[in-house]
Amino acid sequence: MSKGLWSSRLPIANLLCSGFIFAAVRYRIATRRCFNAVKKVLRPRATRVLNDDSVALAMKNWLDQGYDKLNIGGGKKNLYGFVNIDFVPHPNVEREVVANILDLTFVPDETASHIHSNHVIEHLTEAQLHRQLREYYRILKDRGRISIRCPNALGVAYGFWFPPILEQERDEFVSLGFPQDENFGNPLDRWAYKDLFGLLHWFYGDMGNIENQHQNVITPSKLIAYLEEAGFKIIKISKPEALNLVVIASK
Repeated sequence: MSKGLWSSRLPIANLLCSGFIFAAVRYRIATRRCFNAVKKVLRPRATRVLNDDSVALAMKNWLDQGYDKLNIGGGKKNLYGFVNIDFVPHPNVEREVVANILDLTFVPDETASHIHSNHVIEHLTEAQLHRQLREYYRILKDRGRISIRCPNALGVAYGFWFPPILEQERDEFVSLGFPQDENFGNPLDRWAYKDLFGLLHWFYGDMGNIENQHQNVITPSKLIAYLEEAGFKIIKISKPEALNLVVIASK
C-alpha cells in the first residue's frame, strides 16, 4: 500500500502544517477560557438575568394573546408570530420577554406550539444543552415542534477542504415549520472555505469577543442523540456536510 503525499514526500511540511493547526486550536481554547474567566470577574452581571414574577407575567401576557411560538435567544429579529426570549431588551422587537434562557421555569407546561433556536445552542455547555432540550419538551404542547439551526462542526470541517455546502431544501423545511423569515443557507457562510480562522470560528466563536464564545461543538449525530434523549422525534435534518445544521423535531 502506497503512503500518502504528506507522510511520504513531504514529512517536514506535514509536521509544520499539522503542528501549526493544532497549536492554533490549543491557543483558541486557551483564549476562550481566559476570556470567560475575565468575564466572570469583571462583568458578573453581563449574562445573569434573574427571572422574577414580572417575567412570568410578561410571558403570560403574550400567551393570553395567542402568541405561543417562542424564539429562544432571538436577539433583534422579528420573526412572524414569534415571541423572543433574550437576556437583554431590544427596542425594535415587537414581542419580547427579557429573561435568562437558562431558566425557563416561567413558561408553563405544554403552552408552546413551536420553539425556535438559531445559533444559540452552541453557546451552551453540554449539561446546559441537555437541560435546555428537556425544558423545550416540557414547554411544548403535544405534537408541538422545535426548529434548530446551529453551526455544524462536521460541515465546516468538510467545507474547509472542499467547496462548502449550504443548507438545502428550504421550502420543505419551511413547510415543516421552520420560520419563513429566518436565515437559511446564507452564501456569505462560504468564507470558511480554506480559511483557518473561519474553521476555528465555526468551532469556537469570535476570538476576543467574550459574549460570543462557543461552549459546545455540535455534529449531526450528537444533536440527534441529544434530541432523542430528551424525547423528541426527528422529522427532518439537513445534510451532514452542510455548514449549518437545521433540524425539525416533534414532541
